[in-house]
Amino acid sequence: MFRPTLFLTVACLAVPAMAQTPPTQAWPQNRPPAQAAPPAAAPGQPAAPPAAGATPPAAGSPLASAAPVPLPQWFVDIDVDKKGEVTRAEFLKYRMKSFEALDLNKDNKLSVEEFVKVVEPPATPADAPGLPPLEERRNRAKAEFQTLDTNRDGFLERGEAEAVVHSEFNNYDTDRDNKVTEPEVRLIIQRSMQREAAERQQVEARRRQGMMTLNEFMDMQLRQSDELDKNKDTKISGPEYVVLAGPADGPQAKNLLPFDMRKQIAMRKFAEIDTNKDGQIERVELSAYALKQFGEMDLNKDRFISEEEFKKAQEAEAAKIRAIVQTMMPAQPAQPRPAQPQPRGGQPAPAQPSGPPPGLPQGTR
Repeated sequence: MFRPTLFLTVACLAVPAMAQTPPTQAWPQNRPPAQAAPPAAAPGQPAAPPAAGATPPAAGSPLASAAPVPLPQWFVDIDVDKKGEVTRAEFLKYRMKSFEALDLNKDNKLSVEEFVKVVEPPATPADAPGLPPLEERRNRAKAEFQTLDTNRDGFLERGEAEAVVHSEFNNYDTDRDNKVTEPEVRLIIQRSMQREAAERQQVEARRRQGMMTLNEFMDMQLRQSDELDKNKDTKISGPEYVVLAGPADGPQAKNLLPFDMRKQIAMRKFAEIDTNKDGQIERVELSAYALKQFGEMDLNKDRFISEEEFKKAQEAEAAKIRAIVQTMMPAQPAQPRPAQPQPRGGQPAPAQPSGPPPGLPQGTR
């Protein structure tokens, strides 16, 4: 059948993070993104030169003048005297509190059974929002244990745990002076937040891929109207619009409705768009119609048209066209009933008996 509406010929659309969080008091924890920095320097060893591009923002720079990034809770907890800095020793002591709490027999190493307690109450509150099931948390902790047990002896020794903490500290200590200042930690967290925002935008862009916005929908409508506007007067006349009805005859008209019927259906749609009834569709009328059509197609009101919504709009339009076609079909004349055969001699035919055949009990068939 010909295209049922002026512009319901949209190409098929394809429908389709775990954000890194600043470290918390629990150990092990999500670590900040690794920086392009030299290997960790052990306490007391000469500090390696700072990584290129990893220095805190200079005074007066855009990063420095922007609204300050909130400090992570661990920095606030450690910097109780408000010096604006946390030393490596302070950070190590703070982070190892969890290790010491899990090391119940105080042998300076954790078995996998001890380590798994970090994801169980009271170390991890049971009512924390978005928390995975307990068994899933335990399995993740066991996998983390295998990663941290670098010498593969089945225990997480204190030295192995401290190596993780030193590595985390180095991610914040960008100038390698064995202390983390407020500008350093704010810069790292800001970069992490910016990267997370970019990742969320990429995820959203992938999700929106193949979905159509209102502006895209209206632009498509106007481009298609330009194709119909043969005399380029920015208006579509009835004769220009009726092209949508398809060919009147020839091979391409085969299996289509009669041309007169298709033409009538097309002109009904023309009259619907031509709101001022001047016999022409102007761009302002077309834009208003596109806005109305988009609102009807956008079923979930998310300001996008998905493939599913478009298919439903096509189905609804096809049903509307079928109903119109039914009203345009000529009424079929009533078929006369065949005459009953008359017996010879002009006597009326005996009435046919009703009910069960003679000789059968009542209620049987």
